[in-house]
Amino acid sequence: MGKQVRVELPYGKQERFFEIEEKRLIGVFSPKDCEPAKDATSEVIRSLENPIGASGLRRVLRRNRKVAIAVDDNTRATPVHLVLPALIKHFNLRREDVQVIVALGTHRRMTKAEMEEKYGKDTVQEYEFVNHAFDEHEQLKILGEFPDGTPVWVNRSFLNADVRIGIGNIVPHFTAGWSAGSKILLPGLAGEETVGRMHYVSAMERPNTLGLVENSGRMLMDRFAEKVGLDLIIDTVLNRREEIVKVFSGNYVEAHRKGVEFARRVYNVDVPGRADITVSSSYPADIEFWQAQKGLYSADVITKKGGGILLLTPCTEGISVIHKDWSNLLEYDAETLADLIRTRKVNDLAAASLALCVVKTREAYNTSVVSDGISYKTAQKLGFKKFSTLQEAMEHLTRIYGDKSRVAVLTHGGDTCPVLKTPK
Repeated sequence: MGKQVRVELPYGKQERFFEIEEKRLIGVFSPKDCEPAKDATSEVIRSLENPIGASGLRRVLRRNRKVAIAVDDNTRATPVHLVLPALIKHFNLRREDVQVIVALGTHRRMTKAEMEEKYGKDTVQEYEFVNHAFDEHEQLKILGEFPDGTPVWVNRSFLNADVRIGIGNIVPHFTAGWSAGSKILLPGLAGEETVGRMHYVSAMERPNTLGLVENSGRMLMDRFAEKVGLDLIIDTVLNRREEIVKVFSGNYVEAHRKGVEFARRVYNVDVPGRADITVSSSYPADIEFWQAQKGLYSADVITKKGGGILLLTPCTEGISVIHKDWSNLLEYDAETLADLIRTRKVNDLAAASLALCVVKTREAYNTSVVSDGISYKTAQKLGFKKFSTLQEAMEHLTRIYGDKSRVAVLTHGGDTCPVLKTPK
């Protein structure tokens, strides 16, 4: 046996590790550890003073104009606690003119304590914060239909504001290509049917559009933002320590695409060839499997078809708090599930569409999981083989693929865009 190396991966606020023969390791891949901005607040202000594709907002933001600000929830790393106060101070916004709406999409509501931790206790106590309710029609308003007849539902309070702003963070995303931009509104502030349609469009195009900024899902998001009227986005790019590196403000298309260009320098990682086995920590997307599935799609990019994907994720809140039937949908094979969606025999289109992404990936690989939040019984329903430790899982996969099988490791699978670099 050759030299053994210890490989450590983040697991929530902890770490997990396994040992492997060094010559089997293709590499351990992470987002780049870029230097942060010297002063985060100054960087936010710089971007607001130099908006991309948008101007004249200060004239629009005059007194007695109601301002709605969409922010993402605690499943995202966006440093809203830094961006929001800088935004309010820069435009001299009055407390009574501001409403902050947590753009939950179909995630569960945030508690007051969670809001204070995410957005800052002083800010939450001073300004009005509300949770978006995707399933309460009295809080929504319809803005016509998409070409296929799907109703366009949007948060009524956000729509009724005089000025509409969104704050997000740009990272690779398997259905949007990259997060942020108009994604803060769709799915962030959309109704259930509209969110479901967006996920369906993405799932049917490809199970994985990671890193592809121009795709059907993104086109739908941009169209939605145009219908609603999104006046300004403020998108951060963070390093792997979740520190602000650069901020992009302005138009939801132009500023977002500039931000993506920069974000590629942080999150794209070159991988020299496909692995027989890929170990992917879902970090930082690890609260529930609804988020943790992101670790599968970064692994999909660099794993040989029929190879093994080992997902490491704590999933402290289980499979999904809101989408209770998701685990049942995940039991179907891809062909059956696609047919159920096509014939409208599912009640939760968003859950069914994301289940289809998981199932398509699961059917292409030998999938395993190490997780304290997913039971052996639930893992079996999902079509995953569960192990108690990474070492146990690796020994199992080595028995399948051989002691010369090549292994790649993604430490931040939820936030990494692997780029396959095959030798010429």
